[in-house]
Order: sequence, then structure tokens, then C-alpha cells
Amino acid sequence: MSTTFADFGGAQHASPVLAQWIRRARAPLHTWSLRRRWAVALVIALVVFGLGAHGWVVTDLGRVEASRAALHASVQRLANAKRALAQLPALRREADAATGAGAFAAGMPAQWTSADDVRVVSELAAQNGVLLLTVEPGAASGTGAHGERPLQLAARTDFIHLMSFLRGLTELPVLMVPVDVTIKRDGASLGVSATLRVYSGLHPVPASLSVQELADASLDSEDEEDVVFFDPFSPAQMQATLDSQGPAQLRLVGLLHDRARGLALIDTADGATTVASGQQIGDERFTRFDTSGITLARGETTRTLALAEAS
Repeated sequence: MSTTFADFGGAQHASPVLAQWIRRARAPLHTWSLRRRWAVALVIALVVFGLGAHGWVVTDLGRVEASRAALHASVQRLANAKRALAQLPALRREADAATGAGAFAAGMPAQWTSADDVRVVSELAAQNGVLLLTVEPGAASGTGAHGERPLQLAARTDFIHLMSFLRGLTELPVLMVPVDVTIKRDGASLGVSATLRVYSGLHPVPASLSVQELADASLDSEDEEDVVFFDPFSPAQMQATLDSQGPAQLRLVGLLHDRARGLALIDTADGATTVASGQQIGDERFTRFDTSGITLARGETTRTLALAEAS
């Protein structure tokens, strides 16, 4: 027994229509009409285009998202720069107050001249125990930040106060750079001659040490950032330098002798000189001679100078 269900007559036609679509779908390609082929090609093209567009957006091949991120970062940096620019006057005032540059600027004359150079250098020398002998300003050259003028000076002081004076140049209202500095030992003190290049359009950053800080700086410090300081003109340091140089460089160029005495002609760094047997040559003594040379003694150490041979 069979049963057929019908819903307003629609089910009786559903099966033939579905079977017809299935047959059309299974039909070979060479039997398709031109319209059908274009329709299927269009559907395939739309699917491929949709998938490609989705992949393009997901992988950001067009760099759209990267460009947006870069634009956002640029806008943020621009905003930060504008805020920093607005805060710059206040930051400058704080920096001037912290470094003391504001006090210098407040005390500076409207037009800085060579007379001001002499004044501030003289005050700095008096503060650091430097006796100025001469101060001679020179002619200016250049303009603005490139403008400069020389200031020649001669002074007497010791090494520690000289270092304090040179470091104190960074605390002056204008930039002064020491050049052509000559230091010579003159009795118990040092004779100093130097040329300062003054740049009245520039201002230094103070970074000086006091005289006591210079004197307390040690060669034995374990901190690499500490100042390594010693006085090369101190008697102990000069003696250590002389001791490290070893025997003087001498050359025996002539020898005159008999059985009892000898006379040697020696070429030294200061020129030729004659030395008799038993006399001193620097820190050495002429102790013995023979036909080919002489013997010099320095404490328990001896050496021989041969004729026409550099020692």
C-alpha cells in the first residue's frame, strides 16, 4: 500500500523540477549555452574577487593600516613637540636658576667690551690667588656668535691655584678659551703666559672645582670619574721625572792623559765641555781612564764611554 501526501498540489511538481535542475547541472560543458557560461563565469569571478579583497584587507597589502598608524604617531609627536615648545621658556628659566646663568645674565652689561674682559679676569685671578702681571686685550674679529678677541696675560702663581683659575673660566658670563698657555718654574712659584680667546656672544656652562677639591683629588682614587690630579712642578714630581730619565746622554769625542791624570772632551746636551779625572759630570763622576775611553760612576753603578761612541 502506498500513500501520497499533497500540500495544495505543490509537492506533486517539486520532484520533476528538482530532477530537471540536477540534469542541467550534470550536463557536459560543451552543451552549455553561452548565457549559462557567462553567468557561471561571473559568479566565479565575484567569488574570487571577494576572497581576494578580503585577503588584501586582512593582510594589509596596501599598507593602509600601517599608514594610519604612522599618521597617528606623527600627530602624537607633533602634539608633544608643541607642548614642549610651549614649556621651553619656563624650562630655560629653571635652567638659568639652577646653573646660575641667570645671575650672570642679570649682571651683564648691555654691550660686552674688552674692558669687561679685563675686569672679570682680574676678579677671577684675585679670587683664586693668581697674581696678574700684565693683561692686554686685542682687536676683535667676527660678529655675533663667531665674534672673538684675544686677551693676553702674564701671571705668577702655584699650580693648584692656576688650575682653579683655568677651571673658573667656565663660570664667567662669556666664553673664554685659553690657548697658547706657557708655564715655567720661576723660583718658588710658576710664571704663566697665556692667550684667552673671548667669545662675548657665547656663554659657558659652569663646571668648576674649588681649590680645596683640586688639592684633595687623589691619584689613588678607585672611582674612574674622579679627577686625577698631581702637580708636575712639585719638587718630588720633578725629582721623580729626573730619576726616570736615567743617565745623561754623553759622547766622548777626545781624551788627553798621562800616567797620573786624564782630561776628557765630552759632548753633552748643553754643548762640549772638558772634564778632568775625579770631576763630576752631572750626577756622575769621572773615575778612571785608559787609552780607549773613560769610566763614569753614579753611586754603585758604573758605565764606560768609548771614544766617538754615543752612550
